[in-house]
Amino acid sequence: MKIEYRQAVIEDAELLVNIYNASFYDDYVRYGSCPGYGQTKEMMEESISKYLKHIILCDNEPIGCVSCINLEKGVYEVGCLCVIPRYQGKGIGT
Repeated sequence: MKIEYRQAVIEDAELLVNIYNASFYDDYVRYGSCPGYGQTKEMMEESISKYLKHIILCDNEPIGCVSCINLEKGVYEVGCLCVIPRYQGKGIGT
């Protein structure tokens, strides 16, 4: 299992919506709402333009995303980390 990251670009918005929806669907069902679930392509495009996002790839297949905010030089805060269910529990998000 080869894990790589690549920076997301605006053209990845639809892909990221699909990753977020797959990753957060169970939370949406369990709690009735989830901020990571149900975003539109336009909402994701805006998010990509504001926050640094990296797509997580496993053997070249997009399986997750990690986004962060640059607080100051060399200091980042993780905003969202999601991995689609099929790949959860394998240490990818650790």
